[in-house]
Amino acid sequence: MPEAIELRSLTRWYGKRRGVIDLEADVHEGEVFGFLGPNGAGKTTTIRMLLGLIRPSGGSARILGLDPWTQAPAVHRRLAHLGSDPGYLGDLDAASLLDHLGALRGLQKGAWRSLAERLDLDPRVPLKKLSRGNRQKVGVVSVFMGREPLLVMDEPSTGLDPLMQREFLALVAEARADGRTVFLSSHNLPEVERACDRVAIIREGRIVKIATVAALVGDHTRSVNLVLGRPAAEGAFALPGVTVLSSTGQDVHVMVRGDINPLLRCLGDLDVRDIAISTPDVEDLFFRYYEGTVAGSEGRVVATGGTGIHAEAAP
Repeated sequence: MPEAIELRSLTRWYGKRRGVIDLEADVHEGEVFGFLGPNGAGKTTTIRMLLGLIRPSGGSARILGLDPWTQAPAVHRRLAHLGSDPGYLGDLDAASLLDHLGALRGLQKGAWRSLAERLDLDPRVPLKKLSRGNRQKVGVVSVFMGREPLLVMDEPSTGLDPLMQREFLALVAEARADGRTVFLSSHNLPEVERACDRVAIIREGRIVKIATVAALVGDHTRSVNLVLGRPAAEGAFALPGVTVLSSTGQDVHVMVRGDINPLLRCLGDLDVRDIAISTPDVEDLFFRYYEGTVAGSEGRVVATGGTGIHAEAAP
């Protein structure tokens, strides 16, 4: 049985400018696969080749055993796609657009209604009057309303508020439980941690790491700031992977590398009045894989809807 996605030495050049080089990866059927990268890393170029919109300069990509360039119509019948900045015909309302997209995919009229309700999308509003977040909801509804076995999404939760981001993650989990495969390009590490089974990190056109989310999370460091009602006993934070950076009695700052659960169990015995946990952003992880260090060792808080890194611009 073929993989959902197979990349074999996949390469794309734009003249002398690098797109991606020698990508090697398999995405298994029924998994959620994260694709992480900074601006210009090659995420969108890869997705365009998966969709058959541009042709590889070398190597190959296969979608459910099919060539997306020579067998594009058959590939498109088997996948649903959401781009990083979807554009719509502004004179239509969301209902008309979704019905039109559904008809092209053989869906019944109104197949989108339950999803629109879950995402609190008013389908009667003209698209040109929708906010950025509501336009993104239209794209999320369009990608999930069908039954295609493969979903390919590029920065899909950008612009969604925290409640809708949670609903988006629920939709991803339901798609996985239904046996569908999700290829999720993102810069949002907390989202990837919650949604994905495995992750590929791409930088400067090359995949430098493919790992399970558990392995990726185990590799990075969290900064934990505590405010205690009373000072902790001496040695309370002598735990695996925990380094105390500063302690003034009630204010404690520690770094945690790998599994955070030993620290969380320890906190159950302390009088914790406040806690702030910061994770490195995706760029910090890239620095680790490329330079062997983590830039900004204290990291910074990554909001669920952070937009510090975006998909690269179209060539």
